[in-house]
Amino acid sequence: MKFGIICAMPEEIKELTAVLEQPQVKQLGGKKYFEGKINAQDVVLVESGIGKVEAGITTEHLIVEFKADVIINSGSAGGIGSGLHVGDVVVSSATAYHDVDATAFDYQYGQLPGQPAQFLASTKWADAIVKAGETTGLNIFKGLIVTGDQFVASEQAIKQILTHFPNALSSEMEGAAVGQVANDHKVPYVVVRAMSDTGDGEAGVSFDEFIIEAGKRSAQMLIALLNSSVK
Repeated sequence: MKFGIICAMPEEIKELTAVLEQPQVKQLGGKKYFEGKINAQDVVLVESGIGKVEAGITTEHLIVEFKADVIINSGSAGGIGSGLHVGDVVVSSATAYHDVDATAFDYQYGQLPGQPAQFLASTKWADAIVKAGETTGLNIFKGLIVTGDQFVASEQAIKQILTHFPNALSSEMEGAAVGQVANDHKVPYVVVRAMSDTGDGEAGVSFDEFIIEAGKRSAQMLIALLNSSVK
């Protein structure tokens, strides 16, 4: 079993590279892929960069070049669901694009032509992450994560997203792209996000203050998974 783990930013990946054993580095498409072991589990880590295109490219590389059996996208996100606070963790049940509109051609809002409206995450791995994460003491939620090339920093932007996705818990900039590529290859995937902000008018300030802590918390979830006996 090989885990391919994608983080968008250095603050999000450094907690994982710090515990990676026997690391070997391969450069591909301008990205560094760190292949090694965490608790005897085979892992490939990559800092994708921000946005859907970067996330899609690195997912493709992890599946095709590194033969990853499961893809996990880890990092920070904005909480847009009711009851979420900075530091809480959301594990995806599914992901969707909040910035895609092909409704003129009778597709659902957020649905790309030729693609499903939402990309279902692996129930097996989402449940395993939630169970393993219970050992961390973090507040964990499971639900829909929405993705767009937009930092959601206002209540107006949140309301617009929730108009189309009333059950969405968090918004970020990579997850659905990971889900789309994984779905194309029929490889299971999950997105794990710790809340760095709640998308209000102070989101930019909150993000800067809590991004490091959010990265630590999402990494804690994955380390807990890799330390468990799940296979």
